Amino acid sequence: MRPTPSRLIRVVPRKLLNVSDQKIIARPTPQTTDKLQPTLMDVMMKRKEEAGDSWPANLRLEPQLTSKVFKAVQPGFRSTMRRMTKER
Repeated sequence: MRPTPSRLIRVVPRKLLNVSDQKIIARPTPQTTDKLQPTLMDVMMKRKEEAGDSWPANLRLEPQLTSKVFKAVQPGFRSTMRRMTKER
């Protein structure tokens, strides 16, 4: 059995990195619930409620099905259920 090769590490002096030229950029702060813009689904659902019976029958709004929805389904049937919920 051959011994594993050692890893070569190169040490670079800090002076060569030009650290003074780089700027540290902070992470963007996540939006809170009061600052969130409504999604397209939210806007369309609101329009559907306002329109009532005058909403076109051929325009359906279906929420996106995530893996959380299928969590309670038995693993063997999940793919079948996903295929059944998609419009053909």
